[in-house]
Amino acid sequence: MKKDLRDVCGLPVSFDTESSELILGAELNSPSYCTRKLHDLDPVWANKVTDADQVIYRYTAGLHMKGDEAIWRKANVIYGIVIFVPGVFGGEFVKSSGQYHPPTPPGNMATPELYTVLSGVGHFFLQKAAPPYQKIEDVIMVEVHAGETFVVPPDYGHLQINPGPEPLVFSYVVMDGMKGVYDPFKERGGAMYYEMADEKNRYVFNQRYGAKLPLRVVRAAEVCQLPWLKAGVTYKAVRDRLPELKFLTDPAAFPASARL
Repeated sequence: MKKDLRDVCGLPVSFDTESSELILGAELNSPSYCTRKLHDLDPVWANKVTDADQVIYRYTAGLHMKGDEAIWRKANVIYGIVIFVPGVFGGEFVKSSGQYHPPTPPGNMATPELYTVLSGVGHFFLQKAAPPYQKIEDVIMVEVHAGETFVVPPDYGHLQINPGPEPLVFSYVVMDGMKGVYDPFKERGGAMYYEMADEKNRYVFNQRYGAKLPLRVVRAAEVCQLPWLKAGVTYKAVRDRLPELKFLTDPAAFPASARL
């Protein structure tokens, strides 16, 4: 079955609900389409996973309407879409491996990232740290439902989790050319907490972190980082407000009122 996302993202995009594959309309550019498999994440699963290898999420590189390329290039920002399959592996919900954004001169802060859930429910796990990423200062899980948006503040490593029974689809907006730093998550076997499918023991502390911090749970619907992010954050809404999103390439410009 095909589900159309045009109304929620403003682009001719749909996805196959069975195979979790994105379907891009002819009006769009032809970005690279990347996949991550189950065993690509072997270093960061809570428990050893023995299931047969399979694609667990897919994502586009910079995606835009034909004719808009110069607008995005000028802002040095890209818009893309990610889709996660549903599932549980080793008792843990499907997730990404986790990454930090590298420090950006001259202030050496990591760049933010903007997420909008287009279908399903996403849990976005954030942990604040600076290189060499040994000391974690804050740990947050942001629950985001379809139609909701939030911004990852500067210096927060992050990963995405699909805790639901259906595919999770979300858009991302980030500085062009940003190269994620993945090793700190891999070296510690994942994030500070694992989200398990066991309701009685949902969030399991990762002992490799030593000192345990409390996990703050935030719902995107209950925060207002920027007023216009509350509803209707489509491709066009982002494109037309790129001058207001300078903080995506200059984290020093990130408004204090938008912190979680």
